[in-house]
Amino acid sequence: MGLKRRAFLQQAGLTLLTLGSSEAGLSLGLNRYQQALAQPTSRKLALLVGINQYPEQVSDRSTHGTALNGCITDVQLQRELLIHRFGFQPSNVLTLTDQQATREAIEAAFLAHLTEQARPGDVVLFHFSGFGSQVKLGENGELIQSLVPVDGVLPTEENPFINDLPEETLGLLLRSLSTEQVTAVLDTSYADPNRAIQGNLRIRSRPTTPTGWLAASELEFQEQLRDRVKISQEQSQAQWRTGQLPGIVL
Repeated sequence: MGLKRRAFLQQAGLTLLTLGSSEAGLSLGLNRYQQALAQPTSRKLALLVGINQYPEQVSDRSTHGTALNGCITDVQLQRELLIHRFGFQPSNVLTLTDQQATREAIEAAFLAHLTEQARPGDVVLFHFSGFGSQVKLGENGELIQSLVPVDGVLPTEENPFINDLPEETLGLLLRSLSTEQVTAVLDTSYADPNRAIQGNLRIRSRPTTPTGWLAASELEFQEQLRDRVKISQEQSQAQWRTGQLPGIVL
């Protein structure tokens, strides 16, 4: 493979670790990423999230097995790239790392820093480096995908709720933006191939599929977002599954 993921990192300043991406897909992703961020505009906004140090309670592995490498480095590289190559102002690039990156903090930062500030024509980037997960919802057994925040602990008998950030929520957040110049870089994966490394790639996926219920606060937040963007639950779920989202999702 001519254009490997490490070459992508060297060229673009970040790693995309989506399983199954081809050489052509990586090249296309790099081109679309560069074109989107290079757009001339009066303002460019970014929210960068990176988590290396997850607590043991987010998976059924030991603390050593739960910790990730490189996520904060990816965020630091991305920040430098945005400022020095694509003309982002430092004050317009917000980062959340490790203990800062709770579910509520990520959602609140997205609304305050991106949704409330972005205007038509602005360039917006959301970057997440950390665990992804599959989650089985207890009420109907539906399998969904999620981003795992630092407080995304596994459900227990005493607390059977999932504290992840569901991808449906992310889709609604992206739709809440007033601009179409949107790029989301999800440096994560959702299926555990029973090892942390596949070929030359490090897999960033929670090594278990938890079963539980979404917290009432998350369901309420999703409903507020649906009201904001004037979309039904069925429509938002269908649009995420079929990739009908604003901007570019890598």
